[in-house]
Amino acid sequence: MEATSAHAPVETGTASTEPVGEHHAGSAHGVEVTPTMVHIHDVSINRPAVVKYLEGIAPGKQEIALVHALEVGIMELAARRERFRH
Repeated sequence: MEATSAHAPVETGTASTEPVGEHHAGSAHGVEVTPTMVHIHDVSINRPAVVKYLEGIAPGKQEIALVHALEVGIMELAARRERFRH
């Protein structure tokens, strides 16, 4: 899987995980999910563990590292949900 972006690889700030700034047309939230893609618009992450992890990764590889972290986290959350269903 390859991440692509017209913006800097990863931008962290002091804002919350709430979307900031203007939203793209047709998007009511900072995270837009389509049938084939997730678009993240103007979202800042103020989570020290996330910032620290990504700081240790070369700037050119931060975006793909974030995508991999999302994949791992989502797989773990899905597995937990499945365990609690039974």
